[in-house]
Amino acid sequence: MRDSSKFSYIKILSGPGCKAWASEKIARELEGVKVCRVACMRKCGAGVSVQVNSSNELLKMRTCEEALDALMPESQSLVLC
Repeated sequence: MRDSSKFSYIKILSGPGCKAWASEKIARELEGVKVCRVACMRKCGAGVSVQVNSSNELLKMRTCEEALDALMPESQSLVLC
């Protein structure tokens, strides 16, 4: 698990498309932050949709490792996704 304490919460979309891109695995790897699994926001395609705090920007992540590296770049520990 990686420490993501710099965020107060992270929204991870949990619609069928995002689940196919491993959104549940990403949510399980985050530690120290409230992870909100939210319904589909109709931003499908090209990976898991992730929203940090109250930002209107949605990030698209294609792999679990890519998402964790982007959200917690200071942590270099090996994570098996």
